[in-house]
Amino acid sequence: MIEIKVVQPRYYSGENPDEKIAEFLLSHLDRIKENSLIVFPEYSNAGGDIDEENTLLGISRTDIMLERCSNAAREKKAYVAINVLNRRDDKLKNSTYLFDKNGNVAFVYDKIHLPPSEIKLGVVAGDGCCTCEVDGIKFAFMTCYDVYFNEQIEDIAKFKPDVIIIPGYQRGERVDIIRAQAKLLAFRCNSYVARSSYSMDTDKNGGCSMIVAPDGIILEDMGKDVGYITQSVDIFKKYMRSAGYGKGL
Repeated sequence: MIEIKVVQPRYYSGENPDEKIAEFLLSHLDRIKENSLIVFPEYSNAGGDIDEENTLLGISRTDIMLERCSNAAREKKAYVAINVLNRRDDKLKNSTYLFDKNGNVAFVYDKIHLPPSEIKLGVVAGDGCCTCEVDGIKFAFMTCYDVYFNEQIEDIAKFKPDVIIIPGYQRGERVDIIRAQAKLLAFRCNSYVARSSYSMDTDKNGGCSMIVAPDGIILEDMGKDVGYITQSVDIFKKYMRSAGYGKGL
């Protein structure tokens, strides 16, 4: 069994929103359990700002946030997944870092499908690699806008993942669409889905950080709440499709 923890901060739009969001997220590192997986949202270091210049300023806290995640993963013997806007090899990247139980970077996923806002910002798309295996667990990654692209879903399905990590933003998407995407993704890939995003002020859009089982059942859904959710799961459990009506499994 492994405990999956998904964190959902409030989407601040006032003074220093990126700093407030980063502090909120990091505070949850002290409360993770041994042999758990914690997932943070997209732009954990630069969330809340719609101004391009301010968004880029969030990069300055990338290193300290990654260091804190590494330390927590090592001390708690847990997996930590955090998404940040960062520069690597002189390129601006939207990256999800997965830290293993020793605090090492086990994998870095660079977002493949970029919306116009990120292209304008200068973000460079990833090379397409979105899966890895750590300690026998098959991890797959999608970031926010990626979930709209079926070719990435099919590529992940072939990998037969155990858990799909989705750091999201999706501030303008309808809640029913967000839930449908996560449910269908879990069922299509026969995998758990751990989605972390931001709580918005509207009941119609955004939010809905959630944990979904391989059969498409939503185990936990934060809706518009702020905080976190957890579920202890058998990470290797798969959904057995019926062999035909009335024929059993």
